[in-house]
Amino acid sequence: MKFNDLAWAALLYYYKSSADKRYVKLFRDAEFISKLRERPWDIPYEEFEDKVVFSYISSIGLRLPTVRGTDNLLTQIVELHPNILALQGLYLRDCDLSNEGLLQNIRQIYEKLQGIHGFWLTGISKIAHIFNDALFVAINLGTSSHFGLLGEVEDFIKWLKMVQQSAQEVSEDFENLGLPGSPAEFLSEKLGYTNYGCQKTLARFIDEYYWLATGENLPVPPKWLPSDSWGG
Repeated sequence: MKFNDLAWAALLYYYKSSADKRYVKLFRDAEFISKLRERPWDIPYEEFEDKVVFSYISSIGLRLPTVRGTDNLLTQIVELHPNILALQGLYLRDCDLSNEGLLQNIRQIYEKLQGIHGFWLTGISKIAHIFNDALFVAINLGTSSHFGLLGEVEDFIKWLKMVQQSAQEVSEDFENLGLPGSPAEFLSEKLGYTNYGCQKTLARFIDEYYWLATGENLPVPPKWLPSDSWGG
């Protein structure tokens, strides 16, 4: 994947996706995100329900029961706290996805969330993205079908290894272009996310690319564009 591809996808997603504003609203709330990752037991269920269940989850087409029993997502997150904490500071581009300790944490998160009624690869990947938005790349139903990912934990790991290669390719191409900062910083600034207090990650921009290219079957960049149409 070239940086040109990622940049076009980011621009198209900005205008096409109705869920983008809700995503930005959640991730600009740095205090809430930090608390969810580090001290989830300090979050009142009503606040979690409002910001995650009713806003973020509903905006991506998922439905969760609002009961406070075993299907309570916040309860599962509290129990997963050691695994979530162990993954902080890791980035998709350069993490070691052959490290068994890392993989074990990913497996435990996936299998725990898989036990929630109505959750599958798509929903699990999107919730995992909240735990570390620089590491986990969400996957939609169209993309999982496109790549033959059936929903088991090893399919999720296969997906992460696949998109890690995309992250490395984009980063290398970006550096060769001599552009300032990083791909995520550059696109966040150019598209105005930085002004809204939301620094999108490379993992998020890659999610948007695959959502358009394989989920929506939209050629990115458009095939009818001249090859030198992107000026930086």
